[in-house]
Amino acid sequence: MIEARTWMADVLPRLQEAFGPRLRYLGLQGSYRRGEATETSDIDLVVLLDTVALDDLDVYRTIVHAMPEGRKACGFLCGVREFAAWPPHELFSFAKDTTDHFGRLEDFLPPVTREDVRYGARIGASTLLHLLTHSYLYADAEARPAILKEACKSAFFLMLVVHYLDSGRFCASKRELLAELDGVDQEIIEAGLDLSAPPADRSEKERYALLLNWCREVMRTA
Repeated sequence: MIEARTWMADVLPRLQEAFGPRLRYLGLQGSYRRGEATETSDIDLVVLLDTVALDDLDVYRTIVHAMPEGRKACGFLCGVREFAAWPPHELFSFAKDTTDHFGRLEDFLPPVTREDVRYGARIGASTLLHLLTHSYLYADAEARPAILKEACKSAFFLMLVVHYLDSGRFCASKRELLAELDGVDQEIIEAGLDLSAPPADRSEKERYALLLNWCREVMRTA
């Protein structure tokens, strides 16, 4: 397992050598940023260049694959003009879950309003509701437990936004968010954690109902 700060410090000069002043930003997202990474975790990078041509993708892939555990590298690569035109409702939690390692992400962000944040929450809830409904109807019985667990993990990112809308505070990690929740919200987050303890004693059907009802509530109230 990598040490994230060292890994980022090592990849930065390689990117600078390859792209020079075209490299505008480097950041880290995801479980490594939150201090929640495991041996199987991806390394979620955020990279902004002045523009991105297909050849740039080839160069970038070669650089990250040459890094220790570089096959785990993933994340976001974009040109600054495209990033400035990105739908704002997708950028609130994106920015909150990113730590700067070169440049400042806020210098490239378009304005994001509270209405954008609310809109993003409703889209996230509707997307998750569709996934759950589709899997309940059509997924094989053997596949549904894994789908439910992934749905709970997805609900974490949505719940970060919902909690922010309710409290004005964006939690930095799952553990931090969990400490501020109770009831159904807490149960959903616990079900998505990589814990040795089993989730709450609910049947598969009850877990689907729990998540579907929560999604409907977010769509109605966000």
